[in-house]
Amino acid sequence: MTVMSPLALRSAAILLLALAVQPAWAEAPRTLRPNVEPRLVAEAMPAPPKPGDQLTAALDPVPERKAGAIGPWYVEGSFGLLNPGNFTDIMFRPDRTSIEGESMAQVAVGREILDFGAGFSAELGLLLGHRIDEGGFEVAAPFAIVFDGFPWRDKLPMRLRLAVGPSFVSEITPTEKRKADNGKGSKVLNMFNPEIEIGAPGAPEWSGFFRLHHRSGIFGLVDGVTGGSTYMMVGLRHRFSAD
Repeated sequence: MTVMSPLALRSAAILLLALAVQPAWAEAPRTLRPNVEPRLVAEAMPAPPKPGDQLTAALDPVPERKAGAIGPWYVEGSFGLLNPGNFTDIMFRPDRTSIEGESMAQVAVGREILDFGAGFSAELGLLLGHRIDEGGFEVAAPFAIVFDGFPWRDKLPMRLRLAVGPSFVSEITPTEKRKADNGKGSKVLNMFNPEIEIGAPGAPEWSGFFRLHHRSGIFGLVDGVTGGSTYMMVGLRHRFSAD
């Protein structure tokens, strides 16, 4: 019998061990890291952005606020002069418009209470005025319909605002007595305020406005008063969120 040398015996043992371990190693799952499946790693990695994603995001319009939401608060201050003529002349015959020395200062606070969508919203506020020359104070509760859905509003914020509501004065002014057609006027009348508001492009929460502050009896419906008074007001408004 031929006796194998020690070197041959060691080589044969290593070969047999490799053959015994190889099937188990071949069947073992290949992993990227211990205890982590390749599928879970692939799902955790974010997908690379597509070439047009950044351009699409830049072109997407600013999302509209959901209709029905309550909007921001506002505070404002304004100053104006009395127009002695008829309100309709100011609107349709501005060439006949004139002003007198009687002046008024106003402050107001309010909030957007409803967003109808399509650029329309509603505001409710409280207005305090002082008729500096004719005397007396005014308290009014303006309910306003506002439209700001102009195509250029992102570059130049702009609003059209129409407010109505009850108005109470502490003293009936000489102008209202003269235009009342009943010789006495009334402390409680209707307020009608058309307005245009333009915001600052870099700070849309600030805006300036021009308003016609009109107080009358709605053609005799309120206490028989057919006329009224109109002040041409300019002012500054600040909108803010209290949430």
